[in-house]
Amino acid sequence: MDDFAAMLLRLLLVSLAATACIAQDAGRLDVLVSALGKIGDPAAQASILKGMRDSLQGQRGIPEPKGWAAVYAKLKESPDESVRAQAQALAVIFGGGAALGEMRARLLDATAPAEQRRQALDSLVAQRDQGALDALLKLSDRAGPLQEPAIRGLAGFDDPRVATTLVDAFAMLATAERRAAIQTLLARTAGAKAFVAAVDAGKIARAELTAPLARQIAGLKDAELSAWLAKNWGAVSAPNEDKQKLIAKFKEFTSTQAILRADANHGRALFAQACAVCHTMFGAGGRIGPELTGGYEDVDYLLNNILDPNALIGKDYQQTFVKTKDGRTVAGIVTLDSDSAISLKTLTGDVITVQKPDVASAEVSPLSMMPEGLLATMDEESVRDLFLYLRQKQQVPMLVTAVNANDFFSGTDLRNWRMASGEWRAEGGELVVRGAAAAAALTSEMVAGNYRLTAHVMTRGESAAAEFVLAGGPGEAGFSGITLSIGGPSRVNLWSYPPAGKPVRIAGTRALAGNAWHAIEVTRRQGRLLVSIDGKPEFETVDKRAQERASPSISFHGEGAELRVKGLKIEAL
Repeated sequence: MDDFAAMLLRLLLVSLAATACIAQDAGRLDVLVSALGKIGDPAAQASILKGMRDSLQGQRGIPEPKGWAAVYAKLKESPDESVRAQAQALAVIFGGGAALGEMRARLLDATAPAEQRRQALDSLVAQRDQGALDALLKLSDRAGPLQEPAIRGLAGFDDPRVATTLVDAFAMLATAERRAAIQTLLARTAGAKAFVAAVDAGKIARAELTAPLARQIAGLKDAELSAWLAKNWGAVSAPNEDKQKLIAKFKEFTSTQAILRADANHGRALFAQACAVCHTMFGAGGRIGPELTGGYEDVDYLLNNILDPNALIGKDYQQTFVKTKDGRTVAGIVTLDSDSAISLKTLTGDVITVQKPDVASAEVSPLSMMPEGLLATMDEESVRDLFLYLRQKQQVPMLVTAVNANDFFSGTDLRNWRMASGEWRAEGGELVVRGAAAAAALTSEMVAGNYRLTAHVMTRGESAAAEFVLAGGPGEAGFSGITLSIGGPSRVNLWSYPPAGKPVRIAGTRALAGNAWHAIEVTRRQGRLLVSIDGKPEFETVDKRAQERASPSISFHGEGAELRVKGLKIEAL
């Protein structure tokens, strides 16, 4: 067979493998498996295997195709890792007990590449493998790239340990992981009861209960949960005749002049908490509802669409509640409804596929996916802050709050940071950069007024020089603020940079030994800045820019030197 003919055959097989109805035609699977046994090109094998896997994703109980055992024995020994991984994932779908064991081992193997572990996790969750539950519970309690998918995967398991683990871990989770945890808890009545109990006990902040979540709880149709909502939230849907009165009430404190005096940084934090689960703005957020462009200056438009979202409902934004026979509830927008399965795009942005034999009931809500009550938990000042953010024509920094403080540094990536220069990276929970002659700079996308920042810092190399911005930021005349400098044999120093003129140095008492961790704590409160090192006070000074917010950043240079920062946390005061 010449190269052109081989290419055509490969394209035909890949197309056949990706056909959505493949599971309904065992003959197609038999043809593909037979072809796989004759093809030796790893790239072609991987393409066909991926197409088969994608078309069967989320399905269980698929009969093993003819000849699969022999073909799998060959593919699992392939020198190509992608072929081995895709073949193993298919073997799990076909009910291979040995393949399940291999997948569990890969998931638990901390030395395996993250993407391979993620594929193993997805395959085990899709098959509801009870043998993987303990591993998922452990991963859900540990920061890392697998934490969020593990939390989401727990929704498929009806086990009391799921709710206990997620509630106990909640305070340490970042925003994405918190959203996943709430969705997993609200997938079952028992989990929803654990969620509301945690809210009552103060383990989960009441601010986490947004309007979309209130509606999701109401959708469980449990008397106890409905009574809790009535007491703690109020009516999930107000009578139509009250809408115009409510809009008029909000118009009283959302004049243009009042909004322009509001806080856009806090508005972005509110948007991330209440709106970004569905809407994208400036590239950040979910893709369930329409993408928002910013520049919204029409207050009437905002109030009518937010307070009365059911006045005109597009079919594409009606929510469906699917209840499974094992007690799970999946809520979202239907993206696929076939004879064999129904797929829904949920509030986390994930598409969950439920096989029709597993469906106990499916109910289309008469209400818009955009819920009423979105502003119910906000005071007047917060509403104005949100509306000012919606007016922005370009992104603004996000204010650090009690709700989002865990997003400051996840330990696994550089979300919410801007890399101006240098090769910064997150590595094993640490922030790491190697120095060069030119300074490497990293700036947080978050800003803080009064705050407490803690970290452990280590420098390596005689030429190491790190500078941490503690207050202030760039302006028209250059940087203005206060920084802490450490590194090398020099003593620690605090530098005060005026808006114009030369910086003023406040000398520290000691140098910090290299190749050793040193604890740093910074407290900025009401015009005072205090810095402690290794548990001992080192600097206390007046912060003349107390009314300005700080945008924490780090600069580092030194040929061949290295800076490592671990345990980097911030707390709003």
